[in-house]
Amino acid sequence: MTSARDDILGKLRNALSAGLPFPAAETHHTDLPVTQLADGEDLATRFVAEVERVKGVVHRAASPQEALDTLKSLLIERGVQRATLWDERHLPIAGVMPLLGQLNIAQVQGDNVAVETAQAGITGCDWAIAATGTLVLNAGPGRSRMASLLPPTHIALVLESQLIPRLEDWVAGRYGDKLQELRTSSNITLITGCSRTADIEMSPVFGVHGPLEFHVILLRD
Repeated sequence: MTSARDDILGKLRNALSAGLPFPAAETHHTDLPVTQLADGEDLATRFVAEVERVKGVVHRAASPQEALDTLKSLLIERGVQRATLWDERHLPIAGVMPLLGQLNIAQVQGDNVAVETAQAGITGCDWAIAATGTLVLNAGPGRSRMASLLPPTHIALVLESQLIPRLEDWVAGRYGDKLQELRTSSNITLITGCSRTADIEMSPVFGVHGPLEFHVILLRD
């Protein structure tokens, strides 16, 4: 007596041996990009608007010192005592680790059990997509993926020169470098706003699967 599994597999084998073709997927051709930008639109202005649309906050900084001052204020206002962060060589400004020392904030690294005790995660980014307010973060040595996913507050340090127009431009760039960025990263995370879900009755709830607060310190180069 054959099982249901054997019956299904048998039908598949018979279909394949008969050479029955698989249905061709429909192709749709369009010249319209998925996300739109107006001609000459300022990328920084659009990025700020899109981050705010998804309940994130952007803090503009004209200098590295102003960026550090903003970071200091964010940490003090939230009473942060433990933080996890990328290695400073992967952050766009120097002085973050001395700042944590000045504020007596413990640096938490290691496995997820340790990192999830941090109250804030501080990262850089690789790219910032203006049309959707999305950050692209490549994980790797000294660039923990968990720093942006586990703590209740995520603070990202971003340079205006890292802004690109659309997701499609980021994808095109990866093909342009022969997927080298994808090949050398253990994980690539795209972050648009703070964590949210609408699984229950389509009612949005924030901070369920990750950070409840999302802050970008956008630094003019």
